[in-house]
Amino acid sequence: MAWTRTKTMATTGATLLVMIALVVIVKLAFFPSVSDKFFQTSSILRQAPPGLAIVRPTHFPKAPTNGITFSTVKGSQWIVGRNVPFQNVIALAYSYNPGRISLPFGAPKNNFDFLVTVPKDPEAGLRSAIRKKLGYTAQVETRDTPVLALKVEDPNSTGLKVSTASKENKTEKNGRLYFTHMKLNVIMDGLESVLKTPVVDKTGLTNYYDFSLIWDTQTAKQIQSGTLDQTTGQKILTEWGLGLEPDMASLEMLVVKKVN
Repeated sequence: MAWTRTKTMATTGATLLVMIALVVIVKLAFFPSVSDKFFQTSSILRQAPPGLAIVRPTHFPKAPTNGITFSTVKGSQWIVGRNVPFQNVIALAYSYNPGRISLPFGAPKNNFDFLVTVPKDPEAGLRSAIRKKLGYTAQVETRDTPVLALKVEDPNSTGLKVSTASKENKTEKNGRLYFTHMKLNVIMDGLESVLKTPVVDKTGLTNYYDFSLIWDTQTAKQIQSGTLDQTTGQKILTEWGLGLEPDMASLEMLVVKKVN
């Protein structure tokens, strides 16, 4: 009887050890410990281990925000991000403009790093990591939403010219960034991304246009990090003869939800 009890206890203990080992393996598979060096936005991304989909609170709080790099490795697209706001991580994972994302109450306000080296569909890999690690998912819904309406304030402005070119182009020269043969949706998409607010077109302008904006160190840093201040933004829009006004619209929004 004692031998049987001892054998049963040993079997139970072995089973428990196997279960613990499986939990550890699964946890490591989902959230492996990976060196910070692979989160550098440089060519070292190509040296990262394959098959990873990681998102974590940033280890680089002093790095420039929205540091994102893409690299093609053996036919697959790998992605790394450093010090990226939660809204922008969601935007990348779901291929949506940050300005059209509705965050729930209590959504993370800190920034994140991520590393995706899966062989196919890196966005899906990032979505899975967000759900498992952070507990959030998202879906598209139509909602009545506060927006900013883009309107013409100065129809005689020379900053926005009807294009005579035949193809799109973007060039940086002499402290300015020049856009050639572009629709206004380029401006709207950029405003939405930087202001984190939906922008609707009420200009009535439908042509292709040439325009430019000042591209000094401060402005470039603000736009690239998504922190454009109101004064700089207004100066750019005024140069184009445009302005923004608060409004309401029924729009498709990517609604982020906490997983139960």
